[in-house]
Parts: sequence; structure tokens; C-alpha cells
Amino acid sequence: MIKLGKFMDRFSSIISLLSYAGVVAIMLVNVADILMNKLWHKPIFGATDITEQLLLCTVLASFAYGQSKKAHINMTMIIKHLPRVVKFPLFGLMGLLSTATAAFMGYAAILQVQNALAIDMKTEVLYMPKWPFYVVEVVCLFALALVLLYDTIMAFAATGNKKIEEAVVSTWND
Repeated sequence: MIKLGKFMDRFSSIISLLSYAGVVAIMLVNVADILMNKLWHKPIFGATDITEQLLLCTVLASFAYGQSKKAHINMTMIIKHLPRVVKFPLFGLMGLLSTATAAFMGYAAILQVQNALAIDMKTEVLYMPKWPFYVVEVVCLFALALVLLYDTIMAFAATGNKKIEEAVVSTWND
């Protein structure tokens, strides 16, 4: 299980590269847009369209990485004081609900891709097709669901395994 965790960390790190690239691209487009507007009174046509679509990808690509680094909030303030046989199944149940939510959001994103393709949805200024950005959304949401599923399995496994218990509890803040 611990080795699978290392794989999940690498997997989420690869997904997070989309986020890093998106932040850099947003920064470059907006700085160039402002400079061109202020210096030559010629803004970049469609800079807002580009930023809007990149922002969608950037934010969603960071979720799985944040979960793998345990940066998301977990409500362990009360459950950490419960007995082991109650604490970890309860923590696992919370993880299971989070996993299901991410998976349902991924499914909804698939429907969004289908809808964008069916009606030929485009951005407002540049008329770029939106579906490729929605595909990135699908990938990122299912990546989050996979990382959450791994954490959920770890939580349930911690009920009967001391080594896994230590790994799970080590991420809980006091």
C-alpha cells in the first residue's frame, strides 16, 4: 500500500504540471496584454478568453496534487480521539464520500464535454472550441478521485495495520 502511495504522489505530480504550466501561461498572456495595451494601445485580442479557459485547467489540475500532499482540510479534530475501530472507518467513510463526489463531478464533466461537442460550444471572443479544456477538466477530476480513493483505502486499512495507521495519522494536524 505504501508503494502505491509513492506512485500516487508521482501521478498527482505529473497532473500538477498542467497547473504550473497554466499559471505561467496566464501570467505571460496577462502581462503581455497589459504591456501592449499601455505601450501601444493594442491589447491582445481574446486575452480574457485564453485566461478564462486556462484558469479552469489550472485550478482543477492542482486538486489531486493538493490531496496527495494532504493540503486539503480534513475534519480530524474530533475523530482523532476516538478508538481505532471507530476512528478509521469513520475517516474512511468521509474519504469515500469525497471520492464519490469527485467521481460524480468527473462524470458531470464528461457530460459537459458531450454537450460542448454537440452544440459546438465556443469561447465568446476567439471562438475557440471549449471541449478540449473540458477534457482536461475530466482528467483532473478523475485524477482527484483516484488520489481520494487511495486515501480512503488507506484509512480503512489503518483499522487493522499499525504501519498504515502511522502513515494515515502522520498527516493529521494537532
